Amino acid sequence: MKETSISVLSDTFELYMRKGKEAKEKGNISLAKRNFLLASETMMQMAKQSQGKLKEVRMDRARRLVDISENLNKKPVKIEKKEEKSEEDDDIKKWQAAKVPNIKFSDVAGLEDVKKAITIRMINPIKYPDKYKMYGKKSGGGVLLYGPPGTGKTMIAKAIANEVGAKFYAVKGSDIVSKWVGDSEKNINSLFEEANKQDRAIIFIDEMDSLIGKRGVDSHNDKRVNEFLQQIDGFAGRNQNLLLLGATNRPWDIDSAAMRSGRFSQKIYLPLPDAPARKYMLEKNMKGVPVAEDFDIDKIVEQTELYSGADLEELCDRAKDEPLLQAIATDSIILVTNENFDKVLDEFPPSVTPKELEQFDAYNNEVSGYINKNKKTKK
Repeated sequence: MKETSISVLSDTFELYMRKGKEAKEKGNISLAKRNFLLASETMMQMAKQSQGKLKEVRMDRARRLVDISENLNKKPVKIEKKEEKSEEDDDIKKWQAAKVPNIKFSDVAGLEDVKKAITIRMINPIKYPDKYKMYGKKSGGGVLLYGPPGTGKTMIAKAIANEVGAKFYAVKGSDIVSKWVGDSEKNINSLFEEANKQDRAIIFIDEMDSLIGKRGVDSHNDKRVNEFLQQIDGFAGRNQNLLLLGATNRPWDIDSAAMRSGRFSQKIYLPLPDAPARKYMLEKNMKGVPVAEDFDIDKIVEQTELYSGADLEELCDRAKDEPLLQAIATDSIILVTNENFDKVLDEFPPSVTPKELEQFDAYNNEVSGYINKNKKTKK
């Protein structure tokens, strides 16, 4: 009996460790911490059933996992005697295009208005340049995707690259920013130069607010913004097949000069998924999973009104945990039920608060040209 329990606990421990490491690699710190803590608890249970040196080793490992979990959010402190560049620091970033992503617009749930706007602005000009020339429609320029975290901004960017068969340069604002004076501007220049060599390319910059924040506060930021705006103005006339796509969760922090015509004049709001989109995402995440006969996915759709796509993915992942562990312990198939989701929902609120959503809605109304305000005035 004791041997069987240790065997089951060992399998469970390995499962939590694997999920913790995968979450850490993907940057999902909260999920990584949760799995490392669960692994620690499992190891402690194993220690209680052990004796002598083995018990001490297992208790020590459980404690170390708690330390690892608590320190995941902490960045290592570098102790430097002098603020000097190393040879590695002297090298400006070398940018390499990723393979054309295997994601299509059909893989993106909902957002039909967003897909239509992007098709008109970014995809059709490359697919049908003669038609756009005939109607005097301008191509090129930048598009800014903004909205709450987890609403699919990166997936949309990948789908655009797939639709036009473009080289895809996906970077974060933090990848470009350097602590060394002048290096950020050189990184921006080298990124655009590399993309300009391609017949067809998309530069996708996530965390745009960290790259081109509002000027007037930090001189280093001001220089970055100036260089970035010069690059936008330059490439718009040189390469019509180079598309610039930005994404941010904080559009109000971006310098206003970047938003004028010819730069990021097209701003597209990616809201939280509506009911049909949530159902599509839930069905996708539960595809092939053994569920109870009375499993009601529509009930979960109603319960998750403020949940983002990323939230829904984690919700499904957590709801599978208990049935999975029972299946391991009993060596049988345990069905996922609505009760499993109810338990997780009690402990897992949406990542976007109503207050944050109001801020996005207010900004969206502002950049859309005060349409709602004008309608009220006419009444």
